[in-house]
Amino acid sequence: MADTSRRCLRSVASGLALAVSLGLAVGCSVDEGGKEAAAVPSDKKITVGFVNGNSIQFHTCLQKALLARAAKRDVEVLTANSAADPNKELSNIDDMIAKKVDVIVVQTVNVDSLRGGVARANRAGIPIFLTGVASGVDQSKILGAVVADVTQVGSSLGGWVAKDTGGGPAKIAIIGGAPGGAAELMTAAFKKSMGPGAKIVFEQPAFWQRSKAQDVAENLLQAEPDVEYVLVHNEDMAFGVEAAFRAAGRTRVKILTNGGTAEGVEAVRTGRFAVTVSNTPKDIGEMAVESVVGLLRKDASAKKIDSVPQVVVTRENTSAARPYCVR
Repeated sequence: MADTSRRCLRSVASGLALAVSLGLAVGCSVDEGGKEAAAVPSDKKITVGFVNGNSIQFHTCLQKALLARAAKRDVEVLTANSAADPNKELSNIDDMIAKKVDVIVVQTVNVDSLRGGVARANRAGIPIFLTGVASGVDQSKILGAVVADVTQVGSSLGGWVAKDTGGGPAKIAIIGGAPGGAAELMTAAFKKSMGPGAKIVFEQPAFWQRSKAQDVAENLLQAEPDVEYVLVHNEDMAFGVEAAFRAAGRTRVKILTNGGTAEGVEAVRTGRFAVTVSNTPKDIGEMAVESVVGLLRKDASAKKIDSVPQVVVTRENTSAARPYCVR
């Protein structure tokens, strides 16, 4: 057990700074008896059970990237889709356990319900790996994760506002995703970095839906006709917001958003959005395969928690945006 503890400490040390920046706990993947899981031999083909959360653009691009990189690494992938249903996610995890995959990769529907899936995989002795987010889950119970640092996104967009206003007065609205989790982390970081003169005058969720965001934006213009900036948590909702502003003749309100899709980057280039942050499912899917293989093979260079690259995209640097999807 002493040797295992020393190995854990060495692996934790390499990722500690990143994990702290994400607000995550760090630990080693061990079985319920306290022993590190044995390495998967290099001559054994790895089988991944990938449980995807939905079928919108982000999720389809994530799966394409994961499958393409898995093919290059001679990794077999079994897929399932939870259709945004936490109960379906749990049944999909159960199905992957029954199929005796080597590892279960989950793009979760809901972090709270995911804890039950992690516990089931742990009891079955199958490692579980997360994509997109990992906060709210005991890191000692998972093999690892590749995450999009939403706190960094919020800080970057808030910093952009502070620079754009020179720290002076500004009326800002926030049209968020769903209450809790990633949305709250992004908003909190944005508020801390938006500058001393900025004031939030309106804040309402749109539950990641374009049509709902358009409705919320219409309400915003009625309630706060002098709003100058609006933070929208993803580009799909931002297009709904932009449509509402355009219909009302309010095209000078600056839209700040997140995603890095080809459509979103083009909207920045043409001035429909002021800024977006590129952190793409292509990177998440490719990095997830590399991390899973490295962690299962006990590669010393593999990180337990890794974060995808992010690029703040403005009209001046649209060419720097990372590819969103596998071509």
